[in-house]
Amino acid sequence: MKLKYNFVINEIAGQKVAVPIDCGHGEQSIIKTNDTGEYIINLLKNDITKEEIIAKINADFEINSQDELSHWLDTFIEKLKTAEVLCDD
Repeated sequence: MKLKYNFVINEIAGQKVAVPIDCGHGEQSIIKTNDTGEYIINLLKNDITKEEIIAKINADFEINSQDELSHWLDTFIEKLKTAEVLCDD
């Protein structure tokens, strides 16, 4: 999977937001996120699998629960699909 568009991540009023560049979808494609979401959005700039994302997160961060990580990642990916910004080839 991979992002359909290029994103710029900014902090607005203390909230990180990922804003697509030239996507034509408008406001529904703006993604509110946190530091972990920003990390994943940056990974999704290139084609990557869920398993590869989990491996990179485990390599870079101390994770207490793999089940919680997997569930959180599923939820985040679903949010990106709902916003229609994710290719799932």
